Amino acid sequence: MQSARRGYTLMEIILVLVVLVIVGAVAIPAVTGMLQGSNLDAATDTVKTQLTKTHNKAVEERRAYKFAIKPGTGSWRIAPDSDEFWGGNGGSNSSGDTNGSALENVVSEGSLPEKVCFSQPNGVSNSSGGSDWSTVATFLADGSAMDDAQLQLSLEGFSPKTIQVNAGTGSVTSATSPGVNKPN
Repeated sequence: MQSARRGYTLMEIILVLVVLVIVGAVAIPAVTGMLQGSNLDAATDTVKTQLTKTHNKAVEERRAYKFAIKPGTGSWRIAPDSDEFWGGNGGSNSSGDTNGSALENVVSEGSLPEKVCFSQPNGVSNSSGGSDWSTVATFLADGSAMDDAQLQLSLEGFSPKTIQVNAGTGSVTSATSPGVNKPN
């Protein structure tokens, strides 16, 4: 009788393990999807923060600053609106200054979380010299932006996030775009 009870307990353990494996197989994709959605939200917050930083730098330093992207990637860049910072390869300092700290204080570059990328929205120009950077917004010393701007962040399987810059105030807002993003 005792061996029968032991066998029954072993079957219970195996059954519980099978149920846990099935629940895990269902839960892991759901959790992964939620985490990817969090990446899109984090990217939106990052871009809004960097646009605000660009605005603030323009006002503080009393000179125009650009926020630019590489469409189809997650790369972004902030630098003064000057050929010195945007000419040729988009990152050279043509003044011949080899002191990296001077450049480091005015130029910021970064990238979005994995698999989140910038879409080339209407109104974004590829006017940053001969580089592959596309200017999203140019903030002026008075706190305004040169033009109204709109930028989209994409992640396959999720509705794109739209970020807008108001030219008159330089303010930055965001919203979820309708529809589901299609794979690139």
